[in-house]
Amino acid sequence: MFNFLKPKVTTTLTAHLPTCLHKDDRVLRYDGPVQKMLAAEGLGAVVSGTTTLNAEGRGTASQVVFTVTGLDARLLDRLVAHFDSLGAPKGSWFTDAEGKDLRRFGTTEVVVMELDPAVLPAGQSAAQVAATLMGPIEERVSSAGRLQGTATYPAAVELYFHCRSPRIVEAALAELLAHHPLCRNARVYRMAVDA
Repeated sequence: MFNFLKPKVTTTLTAHLPTCLHKDDRVLRYDGPVQKMLAAEGLGAVVSGTTTLNAEGRGTASQVVFTVTGLDARLLDRLVAHFDSLGAPKGSWFTDAEGKDLRRFGTTEVVVMELDPAVLPAGQSAAQVAATLMGPIEERVSSAGRLQGTATYPAAVELYFHCRSPRIVEAALAELLAHHPLCRNARVYRMAVDA
């Protein structure tokens, strides 16, 4: 009785996302939209975000830390739906401040398109190459997946797609690999996820 008089508790949550995204792409695809949703609904705020890199400097996971007020099952459902709408990969999960698993979520798989820098125009960044290729890619991929980020390494330029239908995206990218000059020596593969 009189639950409306009880102060709502603020809880810190971490969204763990198994994705290749680097910091700038993570901020654009997750941190920013989550902050916007939380602020618009007066629920909380993003506190921080991190990207885990392997020894080669490749992204292997991202974390978004945020606070929410009045966490319950319905709010957790809304957060899951929001992260899923942003393209959260399968194998994502929320933890509380003590590290307790709260909920698994994610509806996409990460497909990586790895390009050979030797065949790319000199001095072009991964984002510039992606911009050149996105017209032909979007024609083939349609709504099966979307480009979430890019990265440039000494031996590869990578484009990261979060896909609801990875087979369609893989087939579309394979067709591009067979015909587009920028895709010579390229390969497409799925990021392994520990479910």
